[in-house]
Amino acid sequence: MSDPAVVSGTWFVVRTSLPLWHTRDNPSVTYAPLPDGRVMDTVRFTRRGRPGLIVGLDRPLPGGGWEWRGLSLLTRWTPSRWQVLHAEDVWAVTVFARTPLTPAGLDVYARTRALSPAQEIRAHEVLRGLSGAQPFLADLFFPVHDEG
Repeated sequence: MSDPAVVSGTWFVVRTSLPLWHTRDNPSVTYAPLPDGRVMDTVRFTRRGRPGLIVGLDRPLPGGGWEWRGLSLLTRWTPSRWQVLHAEDVWAVTVFARTPLTPAGLDVYARTRALSPAQEIRAHEVLRGLSGAQPFLADLFFPVHDEG
């Protein structure tokens, strides 16, 4: 899916296979659609209690998905391809291709810091049925989110 409306707004990373979130807490991503079809992508987190920020631009890819390119010197030269595998009103599943700096991985996003018990059950059912999620299921963990 490359529809900016699907990803628009703030999402909390509530389940992930990406090792980055072992050392960073409170991960969230805010997507803001731009008039030209791209999306501004702002990742927020805390590390050792200090706020962190990664900003990038996502451009839709022909055939679906997105290519992210960071705006800092380090991230500008390491694009990342990703796609939404499944989306519902309050949660979504995204997968990320390997880059020179990160392994391929999966995030479960939610509009809140945690899924409700019913949403957890639904997410597990959906994840088991998504072929693109299968390589990552054994590595999924809950990133830390402070009360807020």
